[in-house]
Amino acid sequence: MASGHVGPPSPLVLLMLSLVMAITAVGLAGYGFSTLARQGVRRSGIGNVLRSSAALAASIGIAMYAWGALHLVGDETMTVQACRDAVGREQSADIDRYEFSYIPLHLGCHVKGDGTYAAAIPEYVNPAMLGLAVLTATLTIFAAIEAKHRGRQNYMKGMST
Repeated sequence: MASGHVGPPSPLVLLMLSLVMAITAVGLAGYGFSTLARQGVRRSGIGNVLRSSAALAASIGIAMYAWGALHLVGDETMTVQACRDAVGREQSADIDRYEFSYIPLHLGCHVKGDGTYAAAIPEYVNPAMLGLAVLTATLTIFAAIEAKHRGRQNYMKGMST
């Protein structure tokens, strides 16, 4: 079980977080697309393609987080209803607490004697965010290695002239 606080999530915090995430995602997407568009994909060097791809992957991952967080925005009745839907009518009276965490996004509905059920957040959100985070990190590392390699080549060209 993810560690987090007990009780429903704060709608104000989730709205602010989603807004910041959406702005960041748009900014990263703008950077990624504009970098590729300046020279074209075929004429861009591998470093530009790697950096742009990393920005686009990060943009999609951040947008995915915002999408998941928006599923939690609502009042306490939304949380109660999401939990009732998750556990079923026969166990809804036995819900004794709600567990929430921001990373990974999780809303859990704890049923006495039966464990915790995930609610509200689509099942694909957290795995997609993890995959996109790994992809972003990998592309960023490759871009840094390529930049270091290109810098070394430029240095060696300067030494030979």
